[in-house]
Amino acid sequence: MSDFIELLKRGGNEAITINPPIGADFHLTTRGSDWLWAAFCVFLAMAMILIGLMFRKAPNERLFYYTAIAPVIFMAINYFTLASNLGWIPVKAKYNHVRTSTQKEHPGYRQVFYSRYIGWFMAFPWPIIQASLLGSTPMWQIAFNVGLTETWVVSLLVAAVVKSTYKWGYYTFAIVAGIVCSISVMTTTRNLVKNIGSDVFSVFTYFYGVIMFLWAIYPICFGLSEGGNVIQPNSEAVFYGILDILLLGVVPCLFVPLAGYIGLDRLGYGHNQASFHPLPSEKTMNSIASARNSGETAVSSPKPAPKKAKKSKK
Repeated sequence: MSDFIELLKRGGNEAITINPPIGADFHLTTRGSDWLWAAFCVFLAMAMILIGLMFRKAPNERLFYYTAIAPVIFMAINYFTLASNLGWIPVKAKYNHVRTSTQKEHPGYRQVFYSRYIGWFMAFPWPIIQASLLGSTPMWQIAFNVGLTETWVVSLLVAAVVKSTYKWGYYTFAIVAGIVCSISVMTTTRNLVKNIGSDVFSVFTYFYGVIMFLWAIYPICFGLSEGGNVIQPNSEAVFYGILDILLLGVVPCLFVPLAGYIGLDRLGYGHNQASFHPLPSEKTMNSIASARNSGETAVSSPKPAPKKAKKSKK
Protein backbone atom coordinates (compact mmCIF):
# COMPACT_ATOMS: atom_id res chain seq x y z
CA MET A 1 0.00 0.00 0.00
CA SER A 2 2.82 2.38 0.82
CA ASP A 3 4.41 1.72 -2.60
CA PHE A 4 1.13 2.63 -4.32
CA ILE A 5 0.87 5.90 -2.37
CA GLU A 6 4.46 6.74 -3.22
CA LEU A 7 3.71 6.08 -6.91
CA LEU A 8 0.74 8.45 -6.78
CA LYS A 9 2.91 11.14 -5.27
CA ARG A 10 5.34 10.83 -8.15
CA GLY A 11 2.61 10.69 -10.81
CA GLY A 12 1.72 14.39 -10.94
CA ASN A 13 2.78 17.12 -13.35
CA GLU A 14 6.50 17.66 -12.73
CA ALA A 15 7.23 19.86 -15.73
CA ILE A 16 7.95 22.97 -13.63
CA THR A 17 10.17 20.94 -11.31
CA ILE A 18 12.16 19.25 -14.07
CA ASN A 19 12.34 22.40 -16.22
CA PRO A 20 12.39 25.24 -13.67
CA PRO A 21 11.82 28.84 -14.82
CA ILE A 22 15.19 30.09 -13.64
CA GLY A 23 15.73 33.80 -14.22
CA ALA A 24 12.05 34.75 -14.60
CA ASP A 25 10.11 36.63 -11.91
CA PHE A 26 6.73 36.14 -13.60
CA HIS A 27 6.50 32.60 -14.91
CA LEU A 28 4.26 29.62 -15.54
CA THR A 29 3.21 27.51 -12.55
CA THR A 30 1.97 23.94 -12.28
CA ARG A 31 -1.64 25.07 -12.67
CA GLY A 32 -0.82 26.83 -15.91
CA SER A 33 1.13 23.80 -17.11
CA ASP A 34 -1.87 21.56 -16.35
CA TRP A 35 -4.05 23.69 -18.60
CA LEU A 36 -1.47 23.55 -21.38
CA TRP A 37 -1.33 19.75 -21.11
CA ALA A 38 -5.12 19.68 -21.49
CA ALA A 39 -4.89 21.87 -24.62
CA PHE A 40 -2.20 19.54 -25.97
CA CYS A 41 -4.55 16.58 -25.54
CA VAL A 42 -7.30 18.44 -27.41
CA PHE A 43 -5.05 19.13 -30.41
CA LEU A 44 -3.69 15.58 -30.36
CA ALA A 45 -7.22 14.12 -30.32
CA MET A 46 -8.22 16.31 -33.27
CA ALA A 47 -5.17 15.19 -35.23
CA MET A 48 -5.84 11.50 -34.58
CA ILE A 49 -9.51 11.77 -35.58
CA LEU A 50 -8.70 13.67 -38.77
CA ILE A 51 -5.95 11.25 -39.77
CA GLY A 52 -8.27 8.29 -39.19
CA LEU A 53 -11.00 9.87 -41.32
CA MET A 54 -8.52 10.89 -44.01
CA PHE A 55 -7.40 7.31 -44.67
CA ARG A 56 -11.01 6.34 -45.33
CA LYS A 57 -10.96 8.63 -48.37
CA ALA A 58 -9.39 8.04 -51.77
CA PRO A 59 -5.99 9.75 -52.24
CA ASN A 60 -7.48 12.30 -54.65
CA GLU A 61 -10.14 13.30 -52.08
CA ARG A 62 -7.85 14.21 -49.16
CA LEU A 63 -7.03 17.84 -49.99
CA PHE A 64 -9.32 19.35 -47.35
CA TYR A 65 -8.05 16.93 -44.70
CA TYR A 66 -4.45 17.98 -45.34
CA THR A 67 -5.32 21.62 -44.64
CA ALA A 68 -6.86 20.68 -41.28
CA ILE A 69 -4.36 18.06 -40.13
CA ALA A 70 -1.34 20.33 -40.61
CA PRO A 71 -2.31 23.08 -38.11
CA VAL A 72 -3.55 20.73 -35.37
CA ILE A 73 -0.35 18.65 -35.54
CA PHE A 74 1.83 21.77 -35.40
CA MET A 75 -0.14 23.09 -32.44
CA ALA A 76 -0.01 19.75 -30.64
CA ILE A 77 3.80 19.86 -30.84
CA ASN A 78 3.72 23.51 -29.78
CA TYR A 79 1.56 22.85 -26.72
CA PHE A 80 3.68 19.88 -25.71
CA THR A 81 6.62 22.30 -25.59
CA LEU A 82 4.66 24.95 -23.70
CA ALA A 83 3.27 22.50 -21.15
CA SER A 84 6.79 21.14 -20.57
CA ASN A 85 7.90 24.70 -19.70
CA LEU A 86 10.39 24.74 -22.56
CA GLY A 87 11.14 27.15 -25.39
CA TRP A 88 11.19 30.42 -23.44
CA ILE A 89 13.51 33.25 -22.45
CA PRO A 90 13.35 35.81 -19.60
CA VAL A 91 12.62 39.31 -20.89
CA LYS A 92 12.69 42.39 -18.70
CA ALA A 93 9.18 43.81 -18.63
CA LYS A 94 8.61 47.38 -19.78
CA TYR A 95 5.78 48.00 -17.30
CA ASN A 96 5.56 47.17 -13.61
CA HIS A 97 1.91 46.08 -13.52
CA VAL A 98 2.61 42.49 -12.44
CA ARG A 99 4.71 42.11 -9.30
CA THR A 100 6.01 39.36 -7.03
CA SER A 101 7.58 39.49 -3.59
CA THR A 102 10.73 37.74 -4.78
CA GLN A 103 11.69 40.02 -7.68
CA LYS A 104 14.93 41.96 -7.26
CA GLU A 105 14.31 44.54 -9.98
CA HIS A 106 11.30 46.68 -10.86
CA PRO A 107 10.00 45.93 -13.41
CA GLY A 108 10.96 42.28 -13.17
CA TYR A 109 11.67 39.64 -15.79
CA ARG A 110 8.77 37.94 -17.56
CA GLN A 111 8.80 34.45 -19.05
CA VAL A 112 8.22 34.81 -22.81
CA PHE A 113 7.61 31.63 -24.83
CA TYR A 114 9.21 32.05 -28.25
CA SER A 115 8.11 28.47 -29.03
CA ARG A 116 4.50 29.74 -29.16
CA TYR A 117 5.39 31.95 -32.11
CA ILE A 118 7.18 29.11 -33.88
CA GLY A 119 3.98 27.08 -33.61
CA TRP A 120 1.96 30.01 -34.94
CA PHE A 121 4.40 30.44 -37.83
CA MET A 122 3.67 26.86 -38.91
CA ALA A 123 -0.07 26.74 -38.14
CA PHE A 124 -1.54 30.22 -38.63
CA PRO A 125 -1.48 30.32 -42.46
CA TRP A 126 -3.69 27.24 -42.79
CA PRO A 127 -7.07 28.82 -41.93
CA ILE A 128 -6.21 31.57 -44.44
CA ILE A 129 -5.38 28.91 -47.03
CA GLN A 130 -8.68 27.14 -46.32
CA ALA A 131 -10.66 30.34 -46.84
CA SER A 132 -8.74 30.95 -50.07
CA LEU A 133 -9.57 27.47 -51.34
CA LEU A 134 -13.28 28.24 -51.14
CA GLY A 135 -12.83 30.69 -53.99
CA SER A 136 -10.27 28.80 -56.09
CA THR A 137 -7.89 31.69 -55.39
CA PRO A 138 -4.76 31.79 -57.62
CA MET A 139 -1.63 30.40 -56.02
CA TRP A 140 0.27 33.69 -56.13
CA GLN A 141 -2.56 35.41 -54.24
CA ILE A 142 -2.54 32.63 -51.62
CA ALA A 143 1.25 33.00 -51.31
CA PHE A 144 0.81 36.73 -50.77
CA ASN A 145 -1.75 36.13 -48.01
CA VAL A 146 0.48 33.53 -46.35
CA GLY A 147 3.42 35.96 -46.44
CA LEU A 148 1.35 38.61 -44.67
CA THR A 149 0.27 36.09 -42.05
CA GLU A 150 3.89 35.13 -41.37
CA THR A 151 4.77 38.83 -41.15
CA TRP A 152 2.11 39.14 -38.44
CA VAL A 153 3.66 36.28 -36.44
CA VAL A 154 7.29 37.41 -36.79
CA SER A 155 6.47 41.02 -35.92
CA LEU A 156 4.71 39.94 -32.72
CA LEU A 157 7.66 37.69 -31.83
CA VAL A 158 10.08 40.59 -32.13
CA ALA A 159 7.70 42.80 -30.14
CA ALA A 160 7.56 40.17 -27.38
CA VAL A 161 11.33 39.96 -26.88
CA VAL A 162 12.05 43.71 -27.14
CA LYS A 163 11.98 45.35 -23.71
CA SER A 164 11.81 49.01 -24.80
CA THR A 165 8.87 50.96 -26.17
CA TYR A 166 10.02 50.07 -29.67
CA LYS A 167 8.06 46.85 -29.19
CA TRP A 168 4.91 48.79 -30.10
CA GLY A 169 6.38 49.62 -33.50
CA TYR A 170 6.58 45.90 -34.33
CA TYR A 171 3.15 45.47 -32.77
CA THR A 172 1.83 48.03 -35.27
CA PHE A 173 3.53 46.23 -38.16
CA ALA A 174 1.78 43.02 -37.10
CA ILE A 175 -1.66 44.63 -36.98
CA VAL A 176 -1.18 46.27 -40.39
CA ALA A 177 -0.09 42.93 -41.91
CA GLY A 178 -3.17 41.21 -40.50
CA ILE A 179 -5.50 43.93 -41.80
CA VAL A 180 -3.97 43.86 -45.30
CA CYS A 181 -4.25 40.06 -45.38
CA SER A 182 -7.94 40.20 -44.44
CA ILE A 183 -8.59 42.89 -47.04
CA SER A 184 -6.92 40.71 -49.65
CA VAL A 185 -9.09 37.72 -48.76
CA MET A 186 -12.29 39.77 -48.48
CA THR A 187 -11.78 41.35 -51.90
CA THR A 188 -10.06 38.91 -54.25
CA THR A 189 -11.32 35.62 -52.79
CA ARG A 190 -14.75 37.03 -51.96
CA ASN A 191 -15.31 38.14 -55.55
CA LEU A 192 -14.24 34.72 -56.81
CA VAL A 193 -16.60 32.98 -54.41
CA LYS A 194 -19.54 35.00 -55.76
CA ASN A 195 -19.07 33.38 -59.15
CA ILE A 196 -19.42 29.87 -57.69
CA GLY A 197 -22.80 30.26 -56.03
CA SER A 198 -24.78 31.95 -53.27
CA ASP A 199 -24.51 28.94 -50.94
CA VAL A 200 -20.71 28.89 -51.22
CA PHE A 201 -20.66 32.65 -50.68
CA SER A 202 -22.62 32.21 -47.42
CA VAL A 203 -20.23 29.51 -46.22
CA PHE A 204 -17.23 31.72 -47.02
CA THR A 205 -18.73 34.78 -45.31
CA TYR A 206 -19.42 32.97 -42.03
CA PHE A 207 -16.18 30.99 -42.15
CA TYR A 208 -13.85 33.92 -42.68
CA GLY A 209 -15.97 36.13 -40.44
CA VAL A 210 -15.18 33.78 -37.53
CA ILE A 211 -11.49 33.82 -38.49
CA MET A 212 -11.35 37.63 -38.51
CA PHE A 213 -13.19 37.87 -35.18
CA LEU A 214 -10.84 35.46 -33.39
CA TRP A 215 -7.76 36.88 -35.11
CA ALA A 216 -8.64 40.38 -33.88
CA ILE A 217 -8.53 39.18 -30.23
CA TYR A 218 -4.89 38.06 -30.39
CA PRO A 219 -3.44 41.61 -30.27
CA ILE A 220 -5.58 42.27 -27.18
CA CYS A 221 -4.09 39.23 -25.45
CA PHE A 222 -0.60 40.32 -26.46
CA GLY A 223 -1.19 43.81 -25.04
CA LEU A 224 -2.24 42.31 -21.71
CA SER A 225 0.56 39.74 -21.48
CA GLU A 226 3.94 40.12 -23.25
CA GLY A 227 3.25 43.71 -24.23
CA GLY A 228 1.78 45.43 -21.19
CA ASN A 229 2.65 42.90 -18.46
CA VAL A 230 -0.87 43.21 -17.02
CA ILE A 231 -1.75 39.51 -16.49
CA GLN A 232 0.30 36.63 -15.14
CA PRO A 233 1.73 33.93 -17.48
CA ASN A 234 -0.89 31.47 -16.19
CA SER A 235 -3.71 33.75 -17.35
CA GLU A 236 -1.81 34.35 -20.59
CA ALA A 237 -1.67 30.59 -21.19
CA VAL A 238 -5.44 30.25 -20.70
CA PHE A 239 -6.23 33.29 -22.89
CA TYR A 240 -3.99 32.20 -25.78
CA GLY A 241 -5.00 28.57 -25.32
CA ILE A 242 -8.71 29.23 -25.82
CA LEU A 243 -8.01 31.32 -28.92
CA ASP A 244 -5.65 28.68 -30.36
CA ILE A 245 -8.08 25.82 -29.80
CA LEU A 246 -10.86 27.74 -31.54
CA LEU A 247 -8.94 29.31 -34.44
CA LEU A 248 -6.23 26.71 -35.08
CA GLY A 249 -8.20 23.63 -34.02
CA VAL A 250 -11.97 23.90 -34.26
CA VAL A 251 -12.09 26.18 -37.32
CA PRO A 252 -9.77 24.01 -39.49
CA CYS A 253 -11.70 20.89 -38.47
CA LEU A 254 -15.05 22.47 -39.35
CA PHE A 255 -13.69 23.37 -42.77
CA VAL A 256 -13.50 19.69 -43.73
CA PRO A 257 -17.27 18.95 -43.64
CA LEU A 258 -18.14 22.40 -45.00
CA ALA A 259 -15.84 22.07 -48.01
CA GLY A 260 -16.83 18.43 -48.43
CA TYR A 261 -20.47 19.49 -48.67
CA ILE A 262 -19.59 21.89 -51.48
CA GLY A 263 -17.42 19.33 -53.25
CA LEU A 264 -14.02 19.25 -54.90
CA ASP A 265 -15.43 19.42 -58.42
CA ARG A 266 -17.47 22.54 -57.74
CA LEU A 267 -14.47 24.33 -56.26
CA GLY A 268 -12.35 23.33 -59.25
CA TYR A 269 -10.07 20.85 -57.47
CA GLY A 270 -11.66 17.58 -58.60
CA HIS A 271 -9.66 15.18 -60.74
CA ASN A 272 -9.77 11.51 -61.60
CA GLN A 273 -7.02 9.11 -60.77
CA ALA A 274 -4.68 8.41 -63.64
CA SER A 275 -5.51 5.12 -65.31
CA PHE A 276 -2.86 2.42 -65.39
CA HIS A 277 -1.34 1.69 -68.79
CA PRO A 278 0.78 -1.50 -68.98
CA LEU A 279 4.12 -1.39 -70.75
CA PRO A 280 4.05 -2.66 -74.35
CA SER A 281 5.53 -6.07 -75.07
CA GLU A 282 8.89 -6.60 -76.79
CA LYS A 283 7.15 -7.67 -80.00
CA THR A 284 5.10 -4.49 -80.02
CA MET A 285 8.21 -2.39 -79.44
CA ASN A 286 9.99 -4.08 -82.35
CA SER A 287 6.99 -3.44 -84.61
CA ILE A 288 6.96 0.22 -83.65
CA ALA A 289 10.70 0.52 -84.30
CA SER A 290 10.39 -1.21 -87.69
CA ALA A 291 7.53 1.04 -88.72
CA ARG A 292 9.52 4.10 -87.66
CA ASN A 293 12.62 2.99 -89.58
CA SER A 294 10.64 2.23 -92.72
CA GLY A 295 8.98 5.63 -92.50
CA GLU A 296 12.34 7.37 -92.18
CA THR A 297 13.64 5.41 -95.18
CA ALA A 298 10.65 6.39 -97.23
CA VAL A 299 11.19 10.01 -96.40
CA SER A 300 14.92 9.98 -97.00
CA SER A 301 14.71 7.94 -100.27
CA PRO A 302 11.79 9.21 -102.25
CA LYS A 303 10.74 7.36 -105.37
CA PRO A 304 12.07 8.91 -108.61
CA ALA A 305 9.50 10.80 -110.58
CA PRO A 306 8.31 9.05 -113.77
CA LYS A 307 9.98 10.25 -117.01
CA LYS A 308 7.86 12.22 -119.38
CA ALA A 309 7.11 10.48 -122.66
CA LYS A 310 8.78 12.04 -125.71
CA LYS A 311 6.46 13.57 -128.18
CA SER A 312 6.55 11.78 -131.55
CA LYS A 313 7.53 13.82 -134.55
CA LYS A 314 4.99 14.05 -137.26
